[in-house]
Amino acid sequence: MKGYPIFILALVAVAVLALAYRVEAQRPRNRAKVHSLQATADASGVHPDKFDVTGPVSFTCLNAVSETPNSRPEPSCHITAPGFNKTLKKGESGNTTDAGTVTLTCNGQGNLRCSARVDIPAPS
Repeated sequence: MKGYPIFILALVAVAVLALAYRVEAQRPRNRAKVHSLQATADASGVHPDKFDVTGPVSFTCLNAVSETPNSRPEPSCHITAPGFNKTLKKGESGNTTDAGTVTLTCNGQGNLRCSARVDIPAPS
């Protein structure tokens, strides 16, 4: 019977480690999210991209290109959202003030392609 207390102690230690591992695996899933917008403009017209948001978000113009070499004005993203209506150069950011629709269109000459990232904060 000398080994019995050691066996119980080892069993309790394994149970505690298993419980700790399960608790770590059950962390909350309320994480921030990202949504990508991509718009184009060509001979047939402007093709915007839209995304409905449920609250304030931030966004960044990731890329804006034209098939026309050295086009002026330089290609850019135009974003319309609640409390925001501006043109952003590549790398510039902005924020909405409320829930609503975020709309991306491309600015520039020739056939255009642009993309933006919408950063949605984690729920509180």
